[in-house]
Amino acid sequence: MEALTRQFRRAAGLSRNAKLFLLMISISALGNGIFLLFLNLFVLARGNDEAFLGLLMSSMSLSALFLGLPMGVLVDRLGRKRAMLAGAVLSLTATLLLTLSPVDWPLLVAAVFSGAGNALYMAAGPAFMAENATEDERPTLFSLQSGLSLLMSFLGSAVGGSLPALFGTLLRVHPESVTAYRATLLTAEGMMAFALIPLWMIREERARPLGERRRPFSLRDFPLRRDVIALLVPELVIALGAGLLIPYLNIFFKQRFRISDSVLGLTFAVSQLLMGGATLLAPILAERWGKIRTIVFTQLASLPFLLALGFVPILPVAIGAFWLRATLMNMAGPLFTAFAMERVRENERGTVGAMIGIAFSVGQGIGPGISGFVQRSFGFPPLFLATGATYLFASLLLLVLFGRAERPAARPGSLPAGGE
Repeated sequence: MEALTRQFRRAAGLSRNAKLFLLMISISALGNGIFLLFLNLFVLARGNDEAFLGLLMSSMSLSALFLGLPMGVLVDRLGRKRAMLAGAVLSLTATLLLTLSPVDWPLLVAAVFSGAGNALYMAAGPAFMAENATEDERPTLFSLQSGLSLLMSFLGSAVGGSLPALFGTLLRVHPESVTAYRATLLTAEGMMAFALIPLWMIREERARPLGERRRPFSLRDFPLRRDVIALLVPELVIALGAGLLIPYLNIFFKQRFRISDSVLGLTFAVSQLLMGGATLLAPILAERWGKIRTIVFTQLASLPFLLALGFVPILPVAIGAFWLRATLMNMAGPLFTAFAMERVRENERGTVGAMIGIAFSVGQGIGPGISGFVQRSFGFPPLFLATGATYLFASLLLLVLFGRAERPAARPGSLPAGGE
């Protein structure tokens, strides 16, 4: 209870910039939850086929992958606020083009711009949070950012589900028509535009005392050092394991248990809620054990539930294991980002944040291709074993590389965690 009280105090004591950032994240995630729920349906309702939709989605992912590093370098040159503003405006412009274009080829251009904007925005966010919170506040801020994003995305999906029917009635069109979906997407884009207001209100420090100014990034000090590579490798391994299985869990449930779409949707919605809530509790564990030990413990604790999901042929057990696996595996993710930002120099944070995103994208890009072949030839059991093995390896790697890199802060009147 005392630890929970301290977390509330830290959240309340966050800087004005940090609170504005969280407000912006919440509003943006609400609109994004609606947008992502209906984007695919809108594209198909336009008359495009699944092949074009796949090309569109690949264009977004590949542009974010290839442009991620240049965008990270740009973040360290522009500053955090300007980079986030530029990324948000670029992404919003791209989504409007996606929604309003009457022909197909601008949609592909918009997909590339959307990926670039997201890469710029995502590279700036971790660096901004690291620089607008103290060392004790960072786990709280990073966890709030992730947890609020999940919870507001869920809320957007829940609220947005009724919007096509509403616009169908108002505009006297079919709820699954292009017009109804377009009106829904425009509503989501309006919410995302509203998120620019708190972002604009952020006051970024413009000047520093002589000798402390941020040194411009140059290729001569490109941060591909041993310590940075050590941050990238576990993220790459985790992403590879996730890419093998996680995108296909909906297919696994449908094939293994023959459940309805409504039960499937409810199962995944509850999972998102639990992940969002658990993420907000991660700083309490980090305060006691330290960031790395918390990450390793929660990831290892998720492995029995991963195996139960894959090999216990009882639906209630599988659903419970699915919820617990997702909650434990994802709750400490923001702690790793906070830890990574603390390990590098300030003028490298945007670039290193982009490199971590690229490592994850590479793993996520390789895994699904391998998974498709394995599913066709052997089914899902080898994928559960392979994903579990990669999670185990990545967790042990984190412990070996960084287990002694931090000491959890001792609470007043208590011994240090772990007996140290």
